[in-house]
Amino acid sequence: MNRERYMAELDRLLGFMSSWDRQAALKKYQALIDAAPDEEALFEELGTPTKLAIDLAASYVPSPSPSMRAEALLRCPVALEDLLDAPGVLAADLSAPEPEEAEPPEDAAPRPETWVFDPEPAAAPELTADAGGAALPAEAPAAPEARVRVRGGALAAYLVPAILIGLPVTVALVCLGLPFLCGGAAVIFGAVYGGIQVITRLTLVSDMLLSGGFMLLLCAAGLVLCWFGLWLSMELCWLWAGRCVCGLGRRLCMREEAA
Repeated sequence: MNRERYMAELDRLLGFMSSWDRQAALKKYQALIDAAPDEEALFEELGTPTKLAIDLAASYVPSPSPSMRAEALLRCPVALEDLLDAPGVLAADLSAPEPEEAEPPEDAAPRPETWVFDPEPAAAPELTADAGGAALPAEAPAAPEARVRVRGGALAAYLVPAILIGLPVTVALVCLGLPFLCGGAAVIFGAVYGGIQVITRLTLVSDMLLSGGFMLLLCAAGLVLCWFGLWLSMELCWLWAGRCVCGLGRRLCMREEAA
């Protein structure tokens, strides 16, 4: 395998890297190939492009982009050259060698390291004025909580017509779902009773299985009717009693007042 084909295949397999990392890796291995006296021996040592790409993927850690590095340098408040050229103690400290630490005497006991931790840092002072000297506006006071009060007279006057009118209407709405519920129960009973009567008179297993399947189908239809009747009764009762009667009573008999 020649170098052009090897590098092209490696470039295709390094697609998981970022563009700058891939270019750096390609330049590195291109320099190795250019400096190698025997390309075939180097290819045998590196392995196939697939093997080399797998090895690089196992230890790959993305590096920051050049634009991020440049932005970090621009955000740095003090350049390194300014620190080195600055007069005073800082420059002297940078150029002077570090003093050697004095060795403790042999009979002295070792001093344990101590760590100081302040769990409650000092709170920042509250700002009362802005940079121009104008006083900052004070925080708006919290809105008072509303308290619900029941009006006894209105409640007593509302309960009588609500019971006299709401109870018969509720019973009538419940009765609307009873035909479906009773019809579903009748279908289930008829399917079970008739299926047992038919199956006991048959002699062939195929006819028994066919009759049993038809019986189960009728039972499923009866269950659907029962469920629909029960759902219709509960939904109508909730719409009438929960939404209309109770909602109207809540609006007429309750009043919100400030605490």
